[in-house]
Amino acid sequence: MKITEFQDFIREFPYKNQSFDIKRKIWGIKNQDSYINKIFNEKEMITINRADLMNSDLCLKDFIFMTLMWGYPTKGRGRNIENLLEEDNLVKLIEILERYKAKEISIEQLEKDKNSISGLGFSTITKFAYFLNTTVNGFKTVILDDKIAETINSKRFEEFNDFENLTRLSVPRNYCKYIETIAKLSQQMNVEPDQIEMFLFSFGRGLSE
Repeated sequence: MKITEFQDFIREFPYKNQSFDIKRKIWGIKNQDSYINKIFNEKEMITINRADLMNSDLCLKDFIFMTLMWGYPTKGRGRNIENLLEEDNLVKLIEILERYKAKEISIEQLEKDKNSISGLGFSTITKFAYFLNTTVNGFKTVILDDKIAETINSKRFEEFNDFENLTRLSVPRNYCKYIETIAKLSQQMNVEPDQIEMFLFSFGRGLSE
Protein backbone atom coordinates (compact mmCIF):
# COMPACT_ATOMS: atom_id res chain seq x y z
CA MET A 1 0.00 0.00 0.00
CA LYS A 2 1.25 3.48 -0.88
CA ILE A 3 0.53 6.66 1.01
CA THR A 4 0.14 8.41 -2.34
CA GLU A 5 -3.10 6.45 -2.84
CA PHE A 6 -4.62 8.69 -0.16
CA GLN A 7 -3.42 12.02 -1.50
CA ASP A 8 -6.90 13.44 -2.18
CA PHE A 9 -7.96 12.53 1.35
CA ILE A 10 -4.77 13.95 2.86
CA ARG A 11 -5.08 17.17 0.87
CA GLU A 12 -8.40 17.90 2.58
CA PHE A 13 -7.01 17.53 6.10
CA PRO A 14 -7.72 20.71 8.12
CA TYR A 15 -4.51 20.14 10.04
CA LYS A 16 -4.45 23.58 11.65
CA ASN A 17 -7.70 22.72 13.40
CA GLN A 18 -6.37 19.59 15.10
CA SER A 19 -7.22 20.34 18.71
CA PHE A 20 -7.22 18.83 22.18
CA ASP A 21 -9.23 19.67 25.28
CA ILE A 22 -7.09 20.27 28.36
CA LYS A 23 -8.62 20.03 31.83
CA ARG A 24 -7.26 22.24 34.59
CA LYS A 25 -7.61 19.54 37.26
CA ILE A 26 -5.09 17.36 35.40
CA TRP A 27 -2.51 20.12 35.06
CA GLY A 28 -1.39 20.56 38.64
CA ILE A 29 2.36 21.13 38.69
CA LYS A 30 4.23 22.13 41.82
CA ASN A 31 5.76 25.62 41.60
CA GLN A 32 3.98 26.34 38.30
CA ASP A 33 0.33 26.46 39.38
CA SER A 34 0.08 30.26 39.33
CA TYR A 35 1.38 30.36 35.76
CA ILE A 36 -0.95 27.55 34.69
CA ASN A 37 -3.87 29.41 36.32
CA LYS A 38 -3.03 32.39 34.11
CA ILE A 39 -3.25 30.23 30.98
CA PHE A 40 -6.58 28.72 32.03
CA ASN A 41 -7.92 32.13 33.08
CA GLU A 42 -10.33 30.63 35.64
CA LYS A 43 -11.69 28.09 33.15
CA GLU A 44 -11.94 24.41 34.00
CA MET A 45 -11.08 23.39 30.43
CA ILE A 46 -9.44 25.04 27.44
CA THR A 47 -9.06 23.90 23.84
CA ILE A 48 -5.78 24.36 21.98
CA ASN A 49 -5.32 23.69 18.28
CA ARG A 50 -2.32 23.82 15.96
CA ALA A 51 -3.23 27.26 14.69
CA ASP A 52 -2.95 28.63 18.23
CA LEU A 53 0.70 27.56 18.29
CA MET A 54 1.74 28.36 14.72
CA ASN A 55 3.02 31.81 13.78
CA SER A 56 1.74 33.16 17.06
CA ASP A 57 2.89 36.10 19.15
CA LEU A 58 3.07 33.97 22.28
CA CYS A 59 6.03 34.57 24.53
CA LEU A 60 8.23 31.48 24.65
CA LYS A 61 7.14 30.58 28.17
CA ASP A 62 3.47 30.58 27.14
CA PHE A 63 4.40 28.74 23.96
CA ILE A 64 6.18 25.98 25.92
CA PHE A 65 3.31 25.45 28.35
CA MET A 66 0.63 25.47 25.64
CA THR A 67 2.61 23.19 23.31
CA LEU A 68 3.03 20.67 26.12
CA MET A 69 -0.68 20.88 26.88
CA TRP A 70 -1.58 20.35 23.22
CA GLY A 71 0.90 17.48 22.84
CA TYR A 72 0.14 15.82 26.17
CA PRO A 73 -3.40 16.80 27.20
CA THR A 74 -3.39 14.20 29.98
CA LYS A 75 0.13 15.30 31.01
CA GLY A 76 1.92 12.26 29.64
CA ARG A 77 3.71 9.45 31.43
CA GLY A 78 5.66 9.66 34.66
CA ARG A 79 7.19 12.95 35.74
CA ASN A 80 8.74 14.07 32.45
CA ILE A 81 6.68 17.24 32.18
CA GLU A 82 7.19 18.14 35.84
CA ASN A 83 10.94 17.71 35.34
CA LEU A 84 10.88 19.74 32.15
CA LEU A 85 9.07 22.62 33.86
CA GLU A 86 11.38 22.86 36.83
CA GLU A 87 12.65 26.43 36.86
CA ASP A 88 16.25 25.72 35.87
CA ASN A 89 15.18 23.43 33.03
CA LEU A 90 12.55 25.91 31.86
CA VAL A 91 15.09 28.74 31.68
CA LYS A 92 17.46 26.51 29.68
CA LEU A 93 14.64 25.43 27.35
CA ILE A 94 13.65 29.03 26.63
CA GLU A 95 17.28 29.80 25.74
CA ILE A 96 17.39 26.82 23.37
CA LEU A 97 14.10 27.58 21.64
CA GLU A 98 15.04 31.21 21.12
CA ARG A 99 17.61 29.87 18.65
CA TYR A 100 14.99 27.74 16.86
CA LYS A 101 12.56 30.43 15.68
CA ALA A 102 12.44 30.16 11.89
CA LYS A 103 16.09 29.08 11.97
CA GLU A 104 18.17 26.26 10.48
CA ILE A 105 19.80 23.87 12.94
CA SER A 106 21.65 20.58 12.55
CA ILE A 107 20.38 17.21 13.66
CA GLU A 108 23.40 17.02 15.96
CA GLN A 109 22.31 20.25 17.66
CA LEU A 110 18.74 19.01 17.98
CA GLU A 111 19.89 15.83 19.71
CA LYS A 112 22.37 17.69 21.90
CA ASP A 113 19.65 20.07 23.04
CA LYS A 114 17.29 17.18 23.72
CA ASN A 115 19.88 15.45 25.86
CA SER A 116 20.70 18.58 27.83
CA ILE A 117 17.41 18.79 29.73
CA SER A 118 15.81 16.21 32.00
CA GLY A 119 12.35 15.20 30.77
CA LEU A 120 12.86 16.42 27.21
CA GLY A 121 12.27 13.61 24.71
CA PHE A 122 12.65 13.54 20.95
CA SER A 123 8.90 13.64 20.37
CA THR A 124 8.65 16.78 22.49
CA ILE A 125 11.55 18.65 20.95
CA THR A 126 10.23 17.94 17.43
CA LYS A 127 6.91 19.46 18.51
CA PHE A 128 8.67 22.63 19.64
CA ALA A 129 10.79 22.76 16.47
CA TYR A 130 7.78 22.16 14.24
CA PHE A 131 5.69 24.96 15.72
CA LEU A 132 8.67 27.34 15.66
CA ASN A 133 9.11 26.71 11.92
CA THR A 134 12.62 25.32 12.38
CA THR A 135 14.43 23.52 9.58
CA VAL A 136 16.93 20.69 10.06
CA ASN A 137 19.46 19.99 7.34
CA GLY A 138 17.39 22.13 4.98
CA PHE A 139 14.04 20.39 5.54
CA LYS A 140 10.96 21.57 7.42
CA THR A 141 10.66 19.86 10.79
CA VAL A 142 7.54 17.82 11.46
CA ILE A 143 6.58 15.90 14.56
CA LEU A 144 7.87 12.36 15.07
CA ASP A 145 6.27 10.71 18.08
CA ASP A 146 5.69 7.15 19.25
CA LYS A 147 2.44 6.73 17.27
CA ILE A 148 4.05 7.80 14.02
CA ALA A 149 7.06 5.57 14.72
CA GLU A 150 4.66 2.64 15.21
CA THR A 151 3.03 3.40 11.84
CA ILE A 152 6.41 3.46 10.10
CA ASN A 153 7.48 0.27 11.86
CA SER A 154 4.30 -1.48 10.72
CA LYS A 155 5.51 -1.26 7.08
CA ARG A 156 2.01 -0.38 5.92
CA PHE A 157 3.24 2.23 3.48
CA GLU A 158 5.82 1.37 0.84
CA GLU A 159 7.39 4.83 0.96
CA PHE A 160 8.68 4.09 4.46
CA ASN A 161 9.64 0.44 3.97
CA ASP A 162 13.38 1.08 3.93
CA PHE A 163 13.40 2.68 7.37
CA GLU A 164 15.06 0.70 10.11
CA ASN A 165 12.93 -0.18 13.12
CA LEU A 166 12.34 3.08 14.98
CA THR A 167 12.98 2.98 18.70
CA ARG A 168 13.72 5.81 21.13
CA LEU A 169 17.40 5.16 20.51
CA SER A 170 17.24 4.97 16.72
CA VAL A 171 14.76 7.81 16.07
CA PRO A 172 17.36 10.63 16.15
CA ARG A 173 19.58 9.10 13.49
CA ASN A 174 16.54 8.50 11.28
CA TYR A 175 14.92 11.91 11.75
CA CYS A 176 16.60 13.59 8.77
CA LYS A 177 15.55 10.74 6.52
CA TYR A 178 12.01 11.05 7.89
CA ILE A 179 11.63 14.79 7.24
CA GLU A 180 13.26 14.46 3.82
CA THR A 181 10.83 11.65 2.90
CA ILE A 182 7.89 13.75 4.11
CA ALA A 183 9.14 16.77 2.14
CA LYS A 184 9.47 14.81 -1.10
CA LEU A 185 6.07 13.19 -0.66
CA SER A 186 4.44 16.55 0.03
CA GLN A 187 5.78 17.91 -3.26
CA GLN A 188 4.75 14.80 -5.16
CA MET A 189 1.24 14.83 -3.67
CA ASN A 190 0.79 18.61 -3.61
CA VAL A 191 0.01 18.60 0.09
CA GLU A 192 1.55 20.16 3.17
CA PRO A 193 4.15 18.11 5.11
CA ASP A 194 1.98 18.73 8.18
CA GLN A 195 -0.93 16.94 6.51
CA ILE A 196 1.14 13.82 5.88
CA GLU A 197 2.38 13.81 9.47
CA MET A 198 -1.18 14.15 10.76
CA PHE A 199 -2.35 11.33 8.47
CA LEU A 200 0.39 9.03 9.79
CA PHE A 201 -0.58 9.94 13.37
CA SER A 202 -4.35 9.71 13.02
CA PHE A 203 -4.94 6.97 10.46
CA GLY A 204 -1.70 5.19 9.68
CA ARG A 205 -2.08 2.36 12.16
CA GLY A 206 -5.71 1.75 11.31
CA LEU A 207 -5.39 1.04 7.59
CA SER A 208 -4.50 -2.14 5.72
CA GLU A 209 -4.83 -3.47 2.21
